[in-house]
This record gives sequence, structure tokens and C-alpha cells, in this order.
Amino acid sequence: MTESKMGDEKHIPLENLAAQIEQGVRNMQSGNMSKEDMEQLQVKSRDLHERLTILRFKAFEAMVKLDENVSFNKEDESQTNLIDSIAEVTAIEKPQDSKKKKGRKSLAESLQSLPLSSIGEGLTILDRANFTSTLFSNNTKNFNDMLDSVDACSHIEAACDVFHKSINTMGTKTDIESAIEGFKVRITRRFQS
Repeated sequence: MTESKMGDEKHIPLENLAAQIEQGVRNMQSGNMSKEDMEQLQVKSRDLHERLTILRFKAFEAMVKLDENVSFNKEDESQTNLIDSIAEVTAIEKPQDSKKKKGRKSLAESLQSLPLSSIGEGLTILDRANFTSTLFSNNTKNFNDMLDSVDACSHIEAACDVFHKSINTMGTKTDIESAIEGFKVRITRRFQS
């Protein structure tokens, strides 16, 4: 195809370009397409994609211009501080006075106190690995059986009893105590009234 013909095709209206691509796909499916036609279909498809991407960007740009009057207050306390939330989830201690200033729970604290419909609900891969290795000596089957048994309990005392009878700990005393306390919190959340 000559350069001038290709240059003319760049200004094809989107509807016509889409129709040409659709016709090219029909030709391809019926087996009436040469290698050159296939290459042209690819060029037209790429052109359509690029033009749609530019239009999407322009639409986004127009939306941003409409919202220029919106300002963000970096000190707005109604916004959740992501770093503080991550720190709380990973159990990094924050100075007590900064928590007192806020006077309300962070998003992470709120999520960590919600009731659970099952004891395994929301367990991360890291949580599962920690509980399995520390409390069940890497025996995944025993860990999963304990989860099912705790869920079958009707009250918190029975659930704690099942949990304590199931564990077969391995690791340092601090790791074991931490894992037991962490799991007891999950049991409490599972059997909230």
C-alpha cells in the first residue's frame, strides 16, 4: 500500500474504521484473506485501539478539569492514614499519644473487630502458614480439621476447648504464645453475640 493511501486512512471516522475491521474479520473467518489483507487488518485494529486510548485520555482530562476546584486537605482526619493502617495490621507499635489524639478506630482496627461467619474467614496465606507451622507442626490436615471442628461448636468455651486439644506446637515460646493469642482473638470474633 502506498504512503499516501495509508495517510488517508488515518483520518477515517471511527465508525468506518470499525466497519472495515468487522468486514476484515468476516473475510478472515471465511478464508478470503491474503497475508497483506491480514497485515492491514492488524494495522487498522492497532489504529482503532490507539485512537480509542487517546479519546479515553481526553475524556479523563476533561473530567479532571471539571474537578479542579476540588482540593484535598492532607490533615483531614476522616481519611484513613494508609501507613497507620498497615502498621496496625503488621502489629507495629505506634506511640500511644498519637492513638489518643484520633479518638476513634482506624479502618484496620474496625475490620479486625468484625464478627466472623467462620473461623477461617479472611485468613491470609501468611496467617495460615503461621498457625499451621507454629500451632500444628506444619500439619495442614490437622489445622483444617480443627477449623471445621471449631466452626461446628455452639459456644466459645467449646470452641476454645477444641482448639487447645487440637494444637501440637512447634517453635519458640514467644511465637507459640503469640499464635495462640492471635487464634483466640479469631475464636472470640467467631462467637460474638
